[in-house]
Amino acid sequence: MRCHCLVGASTILLAVGVAASPARAQVTDTTGDIVVSLPGARAPFPTGTRHSIDARAIDLIGANAADDIVRRLPSTYVPINSRGEAIAFVRSAAERQVAVFYDGAAINVPWDNRLDLSMLPSGLAGSALVAPGPLAPRYGVNALGAISFAPARPASATARAMVGSGGIRELQANSPFVTGVTEFLIGSNYASRDGETVADDAALPFSQVGARRLNTDRELASVFGRVGTMIGDHRLSLTAFHVDAEKGIAPESDRAAGARFWRYPSLQHSLITAKAGLILGATTALDLIGWYQRFNQTIDSYTSATYERRDTQEVDRDRTVGARALLTQRLGSARLIASANVLDSTHDQRDTTFVGGIAPVQLPAFLHYRQRNVSLGLDLSNQPTDALNIDLGGGYDRVEYLETGDKPGIVDAGGWTGRVGLAWTPDDSWRVNASLGRKMRAPTMRELFGQVLNRFLLNPDLQPERIVSAELGARWHDDSTTLSLTGFAQDLDGTIDQRNVGRLRQRINLPGSTVLGIEATAQWRPAAGWSLGGSGTLSRTRRKQVAAGQSDRLAEKPDALARLFADYLAPSGFGALAEMQYVGRAFSADADGVLVALPRSASLNLRVSQRLTVGNGGVDLFVRGDNITDTLVVPQLGLPAPGRTIRLGVAITAW
Repeated sequence: MRCHCLVGASTILLAVGVAASPARAQVTDTTGDIVVSLPGARAPFPTGTRHSIDARAIDLIGANAADDIVRRLPSTYVPINSRGEAIAFVRSAAERQVAVFYDGAAINVPWDNRLDLSMLPSGLAGSALVAPGPLAPRYGVNALGAISFAPARPASATARAMVGSGGIRELQANSPFVTGVTEFLIGSNYASRDGETVADDAALPFSQVGARRLNTDRELASVFGRVGTMIGDHRLSLTAFHVDAEKGIAPESDRAAGARFWRYPSLQHSLITAKAGLILGATTALDLIGWYQRFNQTIDSYTSATYERRDTQEVDRDRTVGARALLTQRLGSARLIASANVLDSTHDQRDTTFVGGIAPVQLPAFLHYRQRNVSLGLDLSNQPTDALNIDLGGGYDRVEYLETGDKPGIVDAGGWTGRVGLAWTPDDSWRVNASLGRKMRAPTMRELFGQVLNRFLLNPDLQPERIVSAELGARWHDDSTTLSLTGFAQDLDGTIDQRNVGRLRQRINLPGSTVLGIEATAQWRPAAGWSLGGSGTLSRTRRKQVAAGQSDRLAEKPDALARLFADYLAPSGFGALAEMQYVGRAFSADADGVLVALPRSASLNLRVSQRLTVGNGGVDLFVRGDNITDTLVVPQLGLPAPGRTIRLGVAITAW
């Protein structure tokens, strides 16, 4: 397997990470949000909600992949679907309405406008941020909400090794080097597992043998590099990563027939980004970013849960070139930002049918698809007083379906976008904000042209979703406490959903749907070394019109999400973390397409650690237990989340 060629890189970097020269320069860890600023100009305070998780909190999670990181962000739900993909919902906004960025580059695969977060190694993320409210036009096409990852930027060399339940193994290292105003960082990560654990209460009547979840092995490896420098006032950086992976997909075990028996024998994801922050004058700046993304995957479909005989195979090759330009001009107390986003993406796909488990002598040709996304915007931010900030924005999004494989051509999608925001800070403790926005979410190429190994009936009449969203929030803080409360609403016309047509599924436009909700967060530091807090979200998601005998619910949209935590770090180096995660009532479609209620769940995670100081560095020994109570957690019918999982590890910080 290709991952093995990266294990050596992880091992070498583990040694380099411990022996590297010290990087004494102070490095600021950023969130990766799309923001701009000018030297000497105070950045206006935000008119929308932002929640982030920093490098230390990520370390405490002990995650192998980014999906476990994102689950800790408020109002963010990350189920695993029947394709084995970990996909993010933000305030009940569906996964194709959520843009995912890495170091400013949009990394959703445009073919389906989403990204499997379980295939993005945790070692690539130094911090993560969610922007759940109405977004400015500069975020680009289809961005109702956004999740942004910033690269890991440790001030010192770090390394981690870990083993755990289900045959978990991990080796991870990052090594920074600083020379004057230039920063270098190299990193590598290798993680594997033999299979996920199964909770004792899991009812898996079909396609399950043994104590580990059938066909949930995974191997995930990556290498990473970044260089950043300053030339005068200009900021320049180059970032790249390559991921090589393979994994099995758990079959839907609630049904005797129709389950997917899939494996991904090969998945590769590469990204290279170049950024420039150019200061053109005392009141003018130009931020440029360009990126190239390469994504390959192979899906093997088998005839049964024995995974011995293949019946079909899908090979996908995706190539994306993207660019964003932000021209910022300060005009007195106002700041004007003109933005342009372009994504040009190709998708080549070959579907092969096997006869008796044997591939044909001559493989079919690849079908070629191409799409271009264009977004133009103009945002005005004005701060007429020290206590008030006003944002106004407008733009136009367009999706062009340039090549459609063996399917008939289709009309391009387009629509205007807009946002208005207001933030008021009457004193240093309070901030009140409100925003209202409109977005379009165009059907993806997969929704329009993909048949998913003969599981979907095409619908050429699929139309874009039109979305209006709003939020009203307040935030208060003092030296030890931060509290926030936000109400939010979404109104969607043309919600894209699925229906059953015989043995096939088909994507359709519903008349629409609505979301109403409230989100609260709290953090309190009562004493040195202590941090207590959490977040909670209540939401009501409903269809606008419902036929007789049908449910008004939408699938995989929980009515409640909550997380509570208590974190303690003693002067002696002893650390302890307790975390509770709660998922409320959600619904999922059964084999006949009927929505069925899923069980509510509350799971408990615990972590204890001891830090040993060695010179100017240190060694952390830790043990972490996830879902200690072995609670049954069911994000989707027939696809339970892991049961009790224990990890033991050591983390090393050099100098």
